[in-house]
Amino acid sequence: MSGGATTRDKRADISVFELDKHIRSLSCGDVLRETRRSDLSRALLDFMALGASRAPDVSRDMVESYVRSLEQREYSVETVEQRLSTVASYFSWFVRTHKPARGETAMVSPVKGVTASHSASCSACAAPSATTLKGECSLRNSRLSKWQPALFEQSLTASAANTRAAYRRDIELFAEWLLDSESSAAPQDISKDHVRAYLAHLHECGATSRTVARRIAALRRYFLWAIRKGVCSTDPTEAVHTPKTKGRLPRPLDEATVFALVTSEDPTAPEWRRARDHAVLEILYGSGLRVSEVCSLHLQSISSDGSTLRVIGKGSKERIVPLSVPATHAIHQWLQLRHEVADEGSGNALFLSARGKAVGRRDVARLLDEACERVGIAGGTHPHALRHSFATHLMDNGADTRSIQELLGHSDAATTQRYTHVSKERLRLAYTETHPRA
Repeated sequence: MSGGATTRDKRADISVFELDKHIRSLSCGDVLRETRRSDLSRALLDFMALGASRAPDVSRDMVESYVRSLEQREYSVETVEQRLSTVASYFSWFVRTHKPARGETAMVSPVKGVTASHSASCSACAAPSATTLKGECSLRNSRLSKWQPALFEQSLTASAANTRAAYRRDIELFAEWLLDSESSAAPQDISKDHVRAYLAHLHECGATSRTVARRIAALRRYFLWAIRKGVCSTDPTEAVHTPKTKGRLPRPLDEATVFALVTSEDPTAPEWRRARDHAVLEILYGSGLRVSEVCSLHLQSISSDGSTLRVIGKGSKERIVPLSVPATHAIHQWLQLRHEVADEGSGNALFLSARGKAVGRRDVARLLDEACERVGIAGGTHPHALRHSFATHLMDNGADTRSIQELLGHSDAATTQRYTHVSKERLRLAYTETHPRA
């Protein structure tokens, strides 16, 4: 049987899980959508092999078995966590969209409480680090020992922490893609054909030119480093064409939607969590911070009168941003309850998780996803959309570009001018929809 026929048969087998419907509900780029489809397809096939014929049949034991199988196949810790998160997102959607009939018991997500066994017990994998996406963990580094992704990440000293983490993640994805088909693949074995096949795979998955360009940039940096270290003798990315990228306009939320989002609360959550989530959302929108900037805030970041924040942005650049009145009140409420989760290891981090550690990007994304579910935003949104909304609403209400540039911490005014184009598009839309001779 051909590979195409096999793929069609597998998709037919898992059609009862409504995978296509879930994928269409996602608010993300094409490459991420196809990656999630691929990851979910594998997971659902594993669940079917364990006896599940539809989503409600999947048990927690099945999900734990799936996680163990990934770890036994020596996928990187981050990939295991990412695939578990994808499965959790699917079941969250399924529970939300399949309400029980009268008299029936509501389905509970089988992923609830399931964690990757290694990262759940490893302090290095659980704790954020100033230099890497995760702490230094010998097991995590040994998953792809031939590729030495940790050493590569450490060599990127001139790049921001998020850039270093992204480049490391790109290399891990490339290596794991190879290892799925060639179990002994190592950097010195990679040829131009491998790179071209990988780029073809990205195109087949619907990757944008921006995504492909970044993956090529990461591979190019990696193999130049590998040559300097004597791991490789040639660069397989040499003469590989980098596609031209098109500028993207931000996609802001309208004012009514943002208001509903930042003021929504989960009545079932503990009071400290409601206060923390409200404060985080108010800062994301009210001050236009990046999610990484919110996660790195500490108690001393707040001015003595509580009206401004001292923020460390990209390139370790410092700026002062104002706090809105609702944000000031929300932070005050949170600080009254912070002691309920703080412990000796909390340090001076402003926002804490239930374990008393500084919140991470995933914590913020998760609380935003939950807020989107409460207010009915189909497909959800992402933390950066609140930053886009902050800038666009300022522009719509008459703020000048220079002021917005300072508030956002942009080093290049051209970056801020994107919001001018967004406002022009809104004006054009308003004109065409309301003027009788438009």
